[in-house]
Amino acid sequence: MQIKIHRGINQIGGCITEIKSKKARILIDVGTNLPNCERNVKVNVSKISKKCDAVFISHYHLDHLGEYMEVKKEVPIYIGEQAKEVFTIYQKRMKEPKIAEVTQAHIDRVKKFKTFKSDVSIEIGDIKITPIRVDHSAFDSYMFLIESDKKKILHTGDFRTHGPLGKELPNILEQIGKVDALICEHTTLSRLDETFVSELELQEKAINLIQSSKYIFIMCASTNIDRIASFYHANKKAGTKLFICDDYQKDILDYITETSKKYKGYYDFSEVKSFDSGLYKDMVTKGFCMLVRSNYFSKKFIQSPNFKKNIFIYSQWLGYLEGNNADDSIAKFVPKDYVYLHTSGHATAKGITEVCHIVKPDVIIPIHGENSHDFDKLNLPYKIKHLKNQKTFNI
Repeated sequence: MQIKIHRGINQIGGCITEIKSKKARILIDVGTNLPNCERNVKVNVSKISKKCDAVFISHYHLDHLGEYMEVKKEVPIYIGEQAKEVFTIYQKRMKEPKIAEVTQAHIDRVKKFKTFKSDVSIEIGDIKITPIRVDHSAFDSYMFLIESDKKKILHTGDFRTHGPLGKELPNILEQIGKVDALICEHTTLSRLDETFVSELELQEKAINLIQSSKYIFIMCASTNIDRIASFYHANKKAGTKLFICDDYQKDILDYITETSKKYKGYYDFSEVKSFDSGLYKDMVTKGFCMLVRSNYFSKKFIQSPNFKKNIFIYSQWLGYLEGNNADDSIAKFVPKDYVYLHTSGHATAKGITEVCHIVKPDVIIPIHGENSHDFDKLNLPYKIKHLKNQKTFNI
C-alpha cells in the first residue's frame, strides 16, 4: 500500500490522507485549514478525489470534514451514523442568516453521506476498512484500521484516552495487534509541560463550582457531548438546579439521548430544559446551569440583574480568547472574571505512547501536530517517518 499525506504534516488540522492499494484508492478526512494556520498548504480536493473510490471521515470537526463539498459527487463519503446526524443539525443551525455561509446544497450533500458502524468492516476494492470508535471532543469519532495485501495501517484520527470512552481503547487495540504503519495525531506533544485532567476529574471540579453559586453559565462547544455530559452529571450531583439550553442544543441532546441508550444513561439528557418564558420564575428561585454561546439570546441572561451574582465557566480552547487564533465574537462575549475549566480532546503523551506500545508499528507517521519531530521526544523504540505533505510512502 501507498500512504500520501496531502495535508496535515507539521500543522494541526486540515487533514487529508490518501491510501492506495493495487485495486483501490481512498481518502481519510478532507479537512480545511484552521483559521490563521501559518502553513496554509493548498490542496485541490476536487482534483485528488477524481478516480477516488471512497472518502472516510473520522469525525465532524471542520479541520477533518470542511472540504466535503469539493469531493466529486460520484465519490461516496462515509461517516459514523450519529456523527452524520449531529453534523446535520449543526449545519442547519449554521444555515441561519448571519451565522455562516451554509446553503441548502451543503445540507443536501450531507444527507447523501453513507454511514458506518464501529467494528463493522467495509470493503472498497481490495481494501478493508474497519472503523474503531474512539473518545474525542467530537461525538462518534473513529480510528480506521486499513488492510490490504496482508498489510495493516492504523489511522488514529483525533483521539484521547482520558475521556469516558477512552479506557476501552487499549483492549480494542490489543485485539488488532501489531500494525505495519501507524498514522498518528500528536496535537499535545508541543506542550509537554501542560497538565491534562481527565473528563471525570473535570466533572468533580465542576460539582464544587456549581455548588458555590446559584446561577452558572457554561460556554463549551455545542457538539462536545462528553463535556456537556460532564457538566450535566455534575449539576445532578450538586443539587436541584435546572439545566438549560437553547432549542438548537436541545435538538442535539435529544438525538443523543435517543440513540445512545447502550451507554446506560450516561448520555441521557432527558432532564435538560429548552428555555421558554414559563421557566423564568423557576430559574430565579431554583438556580440553574445554562449552556450559552456568543449571541444576543445568551447575553441577555448573563446581563440580567436577576442573575447578576453568577459564575461563568469557560470550557473551550484558550486560543479562542487571545493570540493569533482569537475569535472576536467569543473574546468579547466571555467576561474577564471567567472560570477556566477545560481538558483537551486530544491524546496526551502517555496516551500516544500506550497506543504505540500496543500496536508496535514498523513505522510511525506523525500528523496533526505542530512539528512532527515532537514525536521524537517520546523516545519510542519504533521508526518514525517524518513525511512531507504530498509525498508518498510505501509499506
